[in-house]
Amino acid sequence: MQEMGLQKCSAASARCRTRMPVRIICILLSGTVALSMGACSVSGIEKTPEDIETPAGWARGGEAGDAGEVDADWLASFTDSRLDKLVAESVAGNFALEQERQRLNAVREAVVVVRSSRLPSFDLTVDGLRRATEDSAGDRVTTDTFGAAVGGRFEIDLWMKLSKAQQAAELSLAAQEARLDGAVREVAVTTAGQYFDVLEATLLLDVARRRLEVAIASHDIVASGYRQGLNEALDLYLARDQIERERANVAQQEQSRLEAIAALQLSLARYPDGDIGIAGELPVPVEPIPVGLPSELLSRRPDIQEAWLNLLAADAELAVAHKARFPSLSLVGSTGVSSTEFSELLSGGASGWSLAFGLTQPLFAGGRLAALEEQKLAEVRGAEQNWLGVVYSAFAEVENAISRAVSLDRRYEALLEAEKNSRAALELALDQYRRGLVSYTTVLVSQRQAFDAAATVVQLKNQRLQNRLALNLALGGDFAVVN
Repeated sequence: MQEMGLQKCSAASARCRTRMPVRIICILLSGTVALSMGACSVSGIEKTPEDIETPAGWARGGEAGDAGEVDADWLASFTDSRLDKLVAESVAGNFALEQERQRLNAVREAVVVVRSSRLPSFDLTVDGLRRATEDSAGDRVTTDTFGAAVGGRFEIDLWMKLSKAQQAAELSLAAQEARLDGAVREVAVTTAGQYFDVLEATLLLDVARRRLEVAIASHDIVASGYRQGLNEALDLYLARDQIERERANVAQQEQSRLEAIAALQLSLARYPDGDIGIAGELPVPVEPIPVGLPSELLSRRPDIQEAWLNLLAADAELAVAHKARFPSLSLVGSTGVSSTEFSELLSGGASGWSLAFGLTQPLFAGGRLAALEEQKLAEVRGAEQNWLGVVYSAFAEVENAISRAVSLDRRYEALLEAEKNSRAALELALDQYRRGLVSYTTVLVSQRQAFDAAATVVQLKNQRLQNRLALNLALGGDFAVVN
């Protein structure tokens, strides 16, 4: 093919020996034919999704849930209409999401800009000239000339350079759309997690207040016994100390609840005044999450899709940089009129038109074009490593979430039993203290263990929910916005 191209160009040169511009064109073409053969097949991508080896199943998938299709709407599994409305509000008004939407709009307009380079461009020019000269008699003669012209330019996409540039822009747009999709899912998960945090903080505040109530009731028992000479002063001081400690704990938990509410309000784009009126029990999911297959993750996760599309866009930009070393052919034309009177510019005067072409072949650019191509190749290699990193990080997120789910379930069941035992121990300790069988220190220890167990159960409920959210997000699960 290279020899055939050279022969054709030589033949053209022989037919046009008397026309210097044509000979120059032929020389340029003959010098770039060899390079043009590889202009359409440049790629720096070394690995594709087909090269990613994945196991037949997750390492701990059998313990976390049955293999199958990932929930299409994980939000519905909580059956909480209040949560549904909060997520819808955050998706509609979240500041970070709005920023991503505007970034998408900017990229969308950038695609329009790139597409326009493949279309003819036209310009209207209106000008005027006044010129003064002297005739042979020495008299000054003033003449006016007005002109109006429409000029156009069109670059012929010889080597598909312009189409590759458009492809790169459209791939970047698709990557930004995937980025927005991922951001929406992350905001939804974050909002749900913050909602559960508020419920947890409210429940822990209730536990702290119950601890204070028990501490006050215990103090009253100790004080009554002390007045009767049955208890020692040490017990009374310990009881008073416990009351103040529990009051401090209540104050701290009130602040934690306010901060949890404020965090949720920021996600909702509300003023963070700490007042939202959310209370209730944390849900306890029963059904396991279908985890699907590791190979399916590549097509479900928006961040993986974004990284892959960015890689393809970088590869298209590499092709553009490579094709910049080849000739560019442009057509330039214009038509216009001129007149000595501006009022007659469009109704009379002289008219004319021109049509020309220009062929430009880069000959020497100080190594700029070669360096630009190497730069784009390095960017492709970097984008490829970023994509691989995102893929394997996604695998790790799923495996860790599955393993964490198993651990949290076991801890939760154990703590439920521990909470029952600690409540029974507290009741027994109070009864034995009234009868003088144990010291007040035993009562304090029993109180701490009972309420610590109750608080830990609440925290584990939230941790299970948070991990469920993380697993859904890691698996690429989507959700439906309820308006």
